[in-house]
Amino acid sequence: MKRPENIYVSLHLEKDETSAELLLSIQFDKNAPNFSTDKNVISWCPSIEELEFVSEAFEMLAKGKRHKQEQSGESRGREELIREADEKEILDRVLERKDRAFMKP
Repeated sequence: MKRPENIYVSLHLEKDETSAELLLSIQFDKNAPNFSTDKNVISWCPSIEELEFVSEAFEMLAKGKRHKQEQSGESRGREELIREADEKEILDRVLERKDRAFMKP
């Protein structure tokens, strides 16, 4: 695979210790022609290739997070349906017992 030109950044995946979520960080090459520092100001003029590279990585990470959220939402939905069914069954049993008790002489 040919290395893309005009990309002077590297991407790193990190895991946040408190939330356990994956984070994407961008590491800059301070010797790159599109990176400069002047006193307390740091400037980066990303090339089109760098923008595409970073955007693609963030999109992939966002897709993974959305997929994970959808899966957890589906499992929560199933749990709620089960709880509702259990509640209905319990209520039916209680009402049935009351009916039986009321009908006995």
